[in-house]
Amino acid sequence: MNLKRVLISGASIAGPTLAYWLAKRGFEVTVVERAPAVRAGGYPIDIRGTAMEVVRRMGLEDRLRSERVDVDRLTFFDEDGARLAAVRPLGYVDGVKRDLELPRGALTAALFSLTRGLDYRFSESISALEDDGEGVNVTFTSGVQERFALVIGADGIHSSTRRLAFGDEAQFSRALGYCFAGFELPNDFGMAHEGRVWATVGRSAMLYAPGDSATVHGMLVVAAPEVPPALHDDDASVRTFMASRFPDDVWLIPKMRACIQTS
Repeated sequence: MNLKRVLISGASIAGPTLAYWLAKRGFEVTVVERAPAVRAGGYPIDIRGTAMEVVRRMGLEDRLRSERVDVDRLTFFDEDGARLAAVRPLGYVDGVKRDLELPRGALTAALFSLTRGLDYRFSESISALEDDGEGVNVTFTSGVQERFALVIGADGIHSSTRRLAFGDEAQFSRALGYCFAGFELPNDFGMAHEGRVWATVGRSAMLYAPGDSATVHGMLVVAAPEVPPALHDDDASVRTFMASRFPDDVWLIPKMRACIQTS
């Protein structure tokens, strides 16, 4: 049994980062990812605190700083759509932004470029695990069977690797009292390097433009003590549920509601 052979499921952020450090310590690392390539897009990522030190040690700081985006202002609106206040986001020290914020796709691309020499297998995932105490026999969706000393699940929320290892996630998941939906919509608002937040009791809506582009990120958040089961698996149910919780015709809610209903 090769005790240095490690399998990581997931090639987003945690997976390639861990793969880098394991390979650096002499492990033979395989990374499987069900998508056909590294995924781009997604909500911007903040890198701060100890994560900044990790970026420096991986030699990525200069590259990531060149691709950073900045938000200079957050503006808050009340339930009637009236402006309440504008503040500068966290992360500024002596007028300088110490943290890094960058598009998620920029971070995943940088991590992949640093580790592309490893054994990456795209359009592949784990279908079965058998842990005999000395190693793990793995069956992949392609039908290939291999043995590893260690299998690590870095495949995010609703991880199939965790389900295979520990059982259905329903026995572990706990509702935290809120639902949210994230999406993109056309930047018809003239937004750049800013965020705008509307809030009332039990509900909030946000538009986020970390750069200067033709689209902005939208988010709707609603208090929901119990989440309807259909929301876990059906996108149409999610859109209907979230839109129904925002019937208001104030602020930018109509445009956001229309976007989530047709996306």
